[in-house]
Amino acid sequence: MMKTQIYFVFLILGTLFLPAADYYVATNGSDAANGSSAQPFRTIQKGIDCATKPSDTVTVLPGVYSGELVLKSRGAPGKPIVIQAAKKQEVILDGAERVRGWRLLDNAHNVWGKELGTPAPYNNDDGRWDMPPRLEQVFVDGKRCAHLKEDTAYGTMTDYSFTATLTDPARYALKLPQGKNPDTAVTEITVKTSLLKVRGDHVVIDGFIFRRVRNTYQNAMVALNGEGIEFRNNLLEYSSAGSGLAIQTKHSHIHDNICRHNGQFGFSVGGGDNLIENNLVEGNDLAGYKEWGTGGTKIVGNANIIRRNRFIGNLGGVAIWLDCGPADNVIEYNYVSGNYGEGIRAEISFHSYIGYNIVENTQECVPTMYGKTQRPHCIGISVQNSTEIWVVNNFLKDNRGVGIQLATYNRKATDLPKWQERRGDEKQKQWLDRSWNGGFVYAYSNMFFNNVVVQNTAEATGPCVFLMGLTNGQKPHCFGNLFDYNFYWNSVTHAPKVQVRNLFEVPNGKSEWQIRLGMDAHAIGGFSPADYAQPAFAADYPYNPTASFAGIGKGRELKDLSWHAEVDYLLNPLSAGRKPSIGHIESAGK
Repeated sequence: MMKTQIYFVFLILGTLFLPAADYYVATNGSDAANGSSAQPFRTIQKGIDCATKPSDTVTVLPGVYSGELVLKSRGAPGKPIVIQAAKKQEVILDGAERVRGWRLLDNAHNVWGKELGTPAPYNNDDGRWDMPPRLEQVFVDGKRCAHLKEDTAYGTMTDYSFTATLTDPARYALKLPQGKNPDTAVTEITVKTSLLKVRGDHVVIDGFIFRRVRNTYQNAMVALNGEGIEFRNNLLEYSSAGSGLAIQTKHSHIHDNICRHNGQFGFSVGGGDNLIENNLVEGNDLAGYKEWGTGGTKIVGNANIIRRNRFIGNLGGVAIWLDCGPADNVIEYNYVSGNYGEGIRAEISFHSYIGYNIVENTQECVPTMYGKTQRPHCIGISVQNSTEIWVVNNFLKDNRGVGIQLATYNRKATDLPKWQERRGDEKQKQWLDRSWNGGFVYAYSNMFFNNVVVQNTAEATGPCVFLMGLTNGQKPHCFGNLFDYNFYWNSVTHAPKVQVRNLFEVPNGKSEWQIRLGMDAHAIGGFSPADYAQPAFAADYPYNPTASFAGIGKGRELKDLSWHAEVDYLLNPLSAGRKPSIGHIESAGK
């Protein structure tokens, strides 16, 4: 036994000190070749399988490739295994295939039919979402065709639309403009369920286009699992009913990617301690989930830094969404514009920082789930049933519904997943235990400080601040929060405008707080005439809860707030000489 152990130790050490190898892949190569630049492999998977040592490199020459790739190798810190495109975004990993042999079903409307494939991997969260139950996508000459319900009559179909059955094989009906034949056009249907699964450590994925798969709700076209992964300069588009990218890693760096036109999220984050920056996340939610379960990104992991990204025109849900008990996340310096539903939402979350973001022009999202239409909503930043969320130094402009929302509603503590206990952060565990023991997730000790909220268009007629569900009978579920040094302006209704449960608004007249500080409103302290008549800063904080006021109070002193140090994906300081994120709050409080 001892000899065997010694042998494996020497084998591992010997592998570490072998010289790095360079492999090449080309569309005219052969997997029987040696993988050199003169004799490249044919498939990317062959190159991946050969790259097993730290600093090995696989370079893929331009072209279109297919296959569902799996990478399990492990590099080393500072010596990653690199899988790269020879020319950025000229290597396409495509999950669709060209389909010929269409037959004409209806000459008058130019509808064509084809039988293909096996039943879709459709679960749609047990039928929860109001969307057509097929996950394939059809493209004609590169144009994505609209998916209609199976029983749509041929005469009502629009050009470049299709239906498909749940039978085996599936029966497609494709409507094209008059005179266009799907066999002479390039007609493609998505057939792969994923394109890349990384299950290794210290690897780099650089410069690829990942496009077009048929997957289900909460799955992804590319999934990253492991540690120390760098995923950069990639384009991910047309994941049919799932996300473009699933980040289940830790200590990884995800940067300079484009995630667009995916069925659910652009990317989702279940991992922790990752730096995610400089990405473009645009036009996601093609599957039509609308209000819930979709948007730009959803973060359920802990201690991630989401920085300097652009979230633009995502079609439903939330652009940046913290949910399911995450803690210690940093959301800062992002540009969030033209999304539908909400810009940034912290929901049943703990001890996270939302600062220096621009959130503008959030549009109405009118979901049609469970067979009924929900109330439209469009909110810049929302904090719901969360604790120690600091919303500071953000600029919110022309969000059609509400600038900032603080809300609590009947959110049971059973919605906080037990797997969050595994993280080992003592403060987070105390919050989880307090919620589980009380049976309810409260909204308390949140801070809204130094934000600018401007409603400056005729469409943006909602309040600058909206406080919802502050009382439940006589029992307050929202307490000890601080609104301080914010600037509110609504050119249509001449703010300040703060709304509580759609029933009561702070008077529009000048207060001593406004005169003293020169702001439209400062330090929301009460929501009854008696509260508002008190001299500024004379009352003790927090105010006692009443039937119409749930105790918005002073909250915590800024100097007592703590934060985790910012590090990069290799645990090095993020930037020399810079304070961690809590330093933003410290400087704002001076």
